[in-house]
Amino acid sequence: MRLTTIYSAVVLLAVGVTVSAQDTTVKSRTKVEADEAQVVSMKGCLRQDVSTRTYMLVGTVEATGENVTNESKVKIDRDKDETTVTADTRARGENGDKGAVGAASTYVLAAGNVNLTPHVGKQVQVVAAAVKPGHKDADVTINDKTTVDPENGRDRTERSKTKVEIERGPLGQYTVVSVKPLGGTCAAH
Repeated sequence: MRLTTIYSAVVLLAVGVTVSAQDTTVKSRTKVEADEAQVVSMKGCLRQDVSTRTYMLVGTVEATGENVTNESKVKIDRDKDETTVTADTRARGENGDKGAVGAASTYVLAAGNVNLTPHVGKQVQVVAAAVKPGHKDADVTINDKTTVDPENGRDRTERSKTKVEIERGPLGQYTVVSVKPLGGTCAAH
């Protein structure tokens, strides 16, 4: 897989610094467009098999298509002795279509150029691309906009545009192109 970053900024650093001091809201919008691939937005618990080091998402598909847009809002409320994190996510496919909503399933994920390790054991929203069988390599473009809004501070908006080329493999697989934390941990299994 080849990765080209056109413009990116470190959002997590801004979130980490701001979150430690006060209530904060983080809004994110990720639009993924693919040529020769199916884009899938999923939400659930990210796990990793210890023996095979394989990543899996136990969750549901939210939207599919050649173009998928994800929007998320994570609110961190800090009180004297307690921190509450709430997340709201929405996903839609190229024509506003949502994916089939159903029972949770387990999806095997290829990490690609995305570092999934820090997200293991946590609730996440993942966008992955699967190259269509019998087609050439896929070109994927990820446009991301994240706004960090601290209660008593200045808003910060970061934008990035990344282009990824996903090579056709012998088996169909979901190659992760974007992962967003949703603020919760997974129940033990």
